[in-house]
Amino acid sequence: MAYVALYRKWRPSDFSNLVGQEHISKTLVNAIHTGKIAHAYLFSGPRGTGKTSTAKILAKALNCEHGPTPSPCNKCTSCTKINAGSSMDVFEIDAASNRGIDEIRDLRETVKFAPVDGRYKVYIIDEVHMLTTEAFNALLKTLEEPPSHVVFILATTETHKVPATIHSRCQRYDFKRISVPEIVARLELVANEMNIEADTEAVKLIAIHADGGLRDALSILDQCSTLDNERITADKVRRLLGLVGHESIEKIVNQLAEKNSKEVLMILDELISRGKDVKQILSEIALYMRSVMIYQATQDINSIELYSMDEKVLVKQAELFTHDELVKNIQLMHSAINEAKWSPQPRITTEVAMLSVCNPLTVASGDTDALLKRIEKLEEKITKLSIAASHVEPVAAVVTPVYTEPPQVRTPQYNAPTAKTQGAVKPVTKPSEVPVHVVEPMASASTADAKAVWDRMLKELVNTGKRSVYACVSQGQLQSFEQGQMVIAFTAAFPKERTEKSDYKAILETILTGLCDTPTVVRCVQNSVVAPPPKAPPKPPKPKVEFDANMTPAEKHVIDEAVKMFGDNFVKKEELKD
Repeated sequence: MAYVALYRKWRPSDFSNLVGQEHISKTLVNAIHTGKIAHAYLFSGPRGTGKTSTAKILAKALNCEHGPTPSPCNKCTSCTKINAGSSMDVFEIDAASNRGIDEIRDLRETVKFAPVDGRYKVYIIDEVHMLTTEAFNALLKTLEEPPSHVVFILATTETHKVPATIHSRCQRYDFKRISVPEIVARLELVANEMNIEADTEAVKLIAIHADGGLRDALSILDQCSTLDNERITADKVRRLLGLVGHESIEKIVNQLAEKNSKEVLMILDELISRGKDVKQILSEIALYMRSVMIYQATQDINSIELYSMDEKVLVKQAELFTHDELVKNIQLMHSAINEAKWSPQPRITTEVAMLSVCNPLTVASGDTDALLKRIEKLEEKITKLSIAASHVEPVAAVVTPVYTEPPQVRTPQYNAPTAKTQGAVKPVTKPSEVPVHVVEPMASASTADAKAVWDRMLKELVNTGKRSVYACVSQGQLQSFEQGQMVIAFTAAFPKERTEKSDYKAILETILTGLCDTPTVVRCVQNSVVAPPPKAPPKPPKPKVEFDANMTPAEKHVIDEAVKMFGDNFVKKEELKD
């Protein structure tokens, strides 16, 4: 007799043997008990989760000689033929190869005929999302109102590709991924029945790698059992599947945490020389870091399926990375995996990803998060240095505070009018009429001490990198500093208003409180020194025209008319010559 693969031999024969889909088996059993059997079902879910097996169990339950029954006997003629795939009443159609409208037209012709052996004709259409639009449209009417002896079961792994018109005509059942413990229990049962010796760690590794599909898990176990006649170990499973292994991945992650790029590249070179695929290496690093991230968040290894289940190792690794670093590294590994699929040199892509993890300060283009983190680290270092420097008392002999008196207002000076400026208006200036607001000297008891605090505050702003604050404050002058209040006078409006904002003011008050060991408040005022407008220079008196004593009245009249017409500067008497 020909060898039958384990996943075919151990296909569930009734609803009680269906693994991990209790919500579906219970619903179908109740429907059979109550006789509420739908005319069309839609089974959706990942591969290897039991969609086709459930369809065959439902077909047997409907056509069993003792039924309809939720527990088919698997011994009668109908059950035997369905199990063997030779029943004339159960049709398995592969929609991937029969996806056209002609095949659906043929199906519409055959549904009219009554079943041969059983009560129902069952049409199982696998991968139904592969049908064409025309084929779906041709199926609609038959699917909505089939003959009473016909049941349609549509199976798909991509439900979103099935038209809504098909959805609305079917009862939908979603198959979930099978958990690792359930797969492990099933594999151990199969191994015991088939006399296959396997370590618990090996079985668990197979279950994790199956990614929720029991069919994949049984295929891997079948392949491992044919490797040799000895016991199946975790090392054999890794070698057969091309897995890197927890030990090597743990070494790489440790070196990535220590930013040891040389050692990381050496381990990577060793794995590649042993024939490991770089995409598999990146994938396992991402899975390992996911385990660390989830343990870091939950402090539990039993509630969620993890790549690494060694709690001692996870505790140690969780202390080496922050949450943000783990998220960033996982994203980097996934990007490298996608890039390696199309890269002519995937090894280079992998090495670049590893070196990027080892050098987090290398900011990629547009990576603002990493840039902000660098700025935060620099600010923290500057703050620590400034705090340390603020505790060092300045030497009195070195600092010589100097306070300059505010500038005095000078009024314009005018000379007394001379004889040539007779008639000009003499300017009269009253000091009370000039609006002058002079910056008063500090009202504190010790001007030198207040000025020293002022100078130290400005110096602290420069040392801590608050140059924008310094640029505004330095435009003002210390007016007074007493009773925990510093008054700063500004002549311009903008630096005063900016310094009064809550962020700048809080920085100044924090520095002053640290310097004076007492809470200090900053107040800003605006002072203006306004000079009187400049007076226009007095107009010179109008010169008088001098006449010669020997002039006749007629000549004087002519000169006066000439002055009126051309001005007195251009009039000159000349002797008339013959």
